[in-house]
Amino acid sequence: RRLYIFEILGFDILLDQSLKPWLIEVNHAPSFATETNFDTELKSRLVLDTLKVINLTAKRKHLLKEYAKERKEK
Repeated sequence: RRLYIFEILGFDILLDQSLKPWLIEVNHAPSFATETNFDTELKSRLVLDTLKVINLTAKRKHLLKEYAKERKEK
């Protein structure tokens, strides 16, 4: 069986007056807290898009849970 591991990284980018992007930092554990409606909308879409990219269907989720259960029992 093939398992997929991924991370969602947070990139802090600054745009200068010419709209040139400058990478400030990369966060390995970005916050998913929401303080504004914009935060909620943006982060909700990010999570949904990520699930689409990894193709996490109900069937695959069930298979992954079964696989984890089998490994735990060994």
